[in-house]
Amino acid sequence: MSANGTYVVGVDIGGTHISSAVVDVQQKKILEETYATSHVANLEPYEVIMETWASTLNKTINASHNLALEGIGFAIPGPFNYKKGIALYPEGFKYGALNEVRVDHDLKPLLITSESLPIRFLNDATSFAVGEAWLAEEEGFKRQLCITLGTGFGAGFIENGIPVVNGRNVPPNGCLWNLPYKDGMADDYFSTRGCINAYEELSGIEVSGVWELAKRFAFDPLAQKVFEDFGKDLGDFLAPWLKKFHADALVMGGNISKSYACFGQSLQASLNENGIPIPIRISNHMEKGAIIGCTRVFDSHFWKNVKNNLPEL
Repeated sequence: MSANGTYVVGVDIGGTHISSAVVDVQQKKILEETYATSHVANLEPYEVIMETWASTLNKTINASHNLALEGIGFAIPGPFNYKKGIALYPEGFKYGALNEVRVDHDLKPLLITSESLPIRFLNDATSFAVGEAWLAEEEGFKRQLCITLGTGFGAGFIENGIPVVNGRNVPPNGCLWNLPYKDGMADDYFSTRGCINAYEELSGIEVSGVWELAKRFAFDPLAQKVFEDFGKDLGDFLAPWLKKFHADALVMGGNISKSYACFGQSLQASLNENGIPIPIRISNHMEKGAIIGCTRVFDSHFWKNVKNNLPEL
């Protein structure tokens, strides 16, 4: 492990996990020997959640063997005050025990570092988008829409490596999940529960996840229809925003994207019909893309461009 470089700890907070690693930001890569991950029961009390987060981070810090770390970047879901580092999760819901907790203030005393490392926060979907755009920088894309399809529907609009969260060409806060769609909002449809519900409505059968639907794809016409409709609906939903943003690439991550072979053809057909024949790239990095992306908050140019636009909800 070379000490010649710039090193930042990246942290990905998911609904049921925390993963962390030291990132060599000059090389744009995770130091794999520092990677640590733990299961988190997100309805546990405050002390249990914080101790799990701290123990995972301490494994990463300990494995860094005294590299000079610049700070800790968190890729963390909302609702969250990203400017002040305050969790706003409703009580009774995931991570509800952290409601109104200033995470950096409470976490720092639990860490084994000899110095107090600065901690900064970025939305998890935004972190994924930033990481994917940064890792694909040499491909020459300037304006990318990066989406995550999994438990929820995340999005990040990236222009020249910087997330765009306001203006006429993007939705408020750069979010798509909460936009009205059909009988609810986009998150109700372009998510794991959306796929499960769609299949149950057609078949009367409740499957456990999209991976099970993908297993049925080869022989089950109803599973085929769910994926075909998913791809077409996703394309029709994204098309106006891809046009407004003048996107030159669509990047996809999240567990549902692993079943791209099942819905990709209908998605591409929908985009073509809407006059948007742009390349679609499936992430090879998944959560590690978010770990890498959130470390950008310690790049001075990046931080200058985002710090005043960080969402507070």
